[in-house]
Amino acid sequence: MEVESNNKNFYSFYKTYNNNNKKQHIIIAGAARSGKTTLSLMLNNYGYTHYKMDSIKRGICESFNLKYNDWESVSPIMCRIINRIIIDNSTDTNYLKEKYLFDTPFLYPKDIELIDTSNTKVIFMGYKDIDPLLEVKLIRENDEENFWTKKISDDELLKWAKDNIEFSKYLESECNRLNIPYFDTSYDRNNVLKEALEYLIK
Repeated sequence: MEVESNNKNFYSFYKTYNNNNKKQHIIIAGAARSGKTTLSLMLNNYGYTHYKMDSIKRGICESFNLKYNDWESVSPIMCRIINRIIIDNSTDTNYLKEKYLFDTPFLYPKDIELIDTSNTKVIFMGYKDIDPLLEVKLIRENDEENFWTKKISDDELLKWAKDNIEFSKYLESECNRLNIPYFDTSYDRNNVLKEALEYLIK
């Protein structure tokens, strides 16, 4: 019958399409304000569905009564959520499968093992070498008036910067141990972002 023939043609095309178009997901993780979202926006023209995970992270903290800075507890939960999205993408019989880009702060490299990365590139970003006072100065000069950094004191912002610098040092050490690419944006930020972009799209 004609309908049966059309169905066979569709499924034949579907299988051929998916065999010839292996689509790769991306996870960009790391310290807050290290350039993750900027890099994600640079990937806008490459066909990725962008998941900015900040809102999901806040929802996790509210749902599980976790402190906002309890990153070590949040990290494995985030990894499992990302993994579920990737798994569902690989098993759904979609006509055109999506490519996902996850832009997420404060994942721990050790928790990446909770994600099937066979079709996913992972990088971490940080800024371990920047002077914390310079980081505060740059934030004060560049952030818009409605941003959260405008609502806290210089002392609070300085502590926040120091915490993120220490986290960046930890990330570099763990990434080296686990053989995960780490990009440091302490200095020459634009060129580092270009290097990260080239790595992700090659």
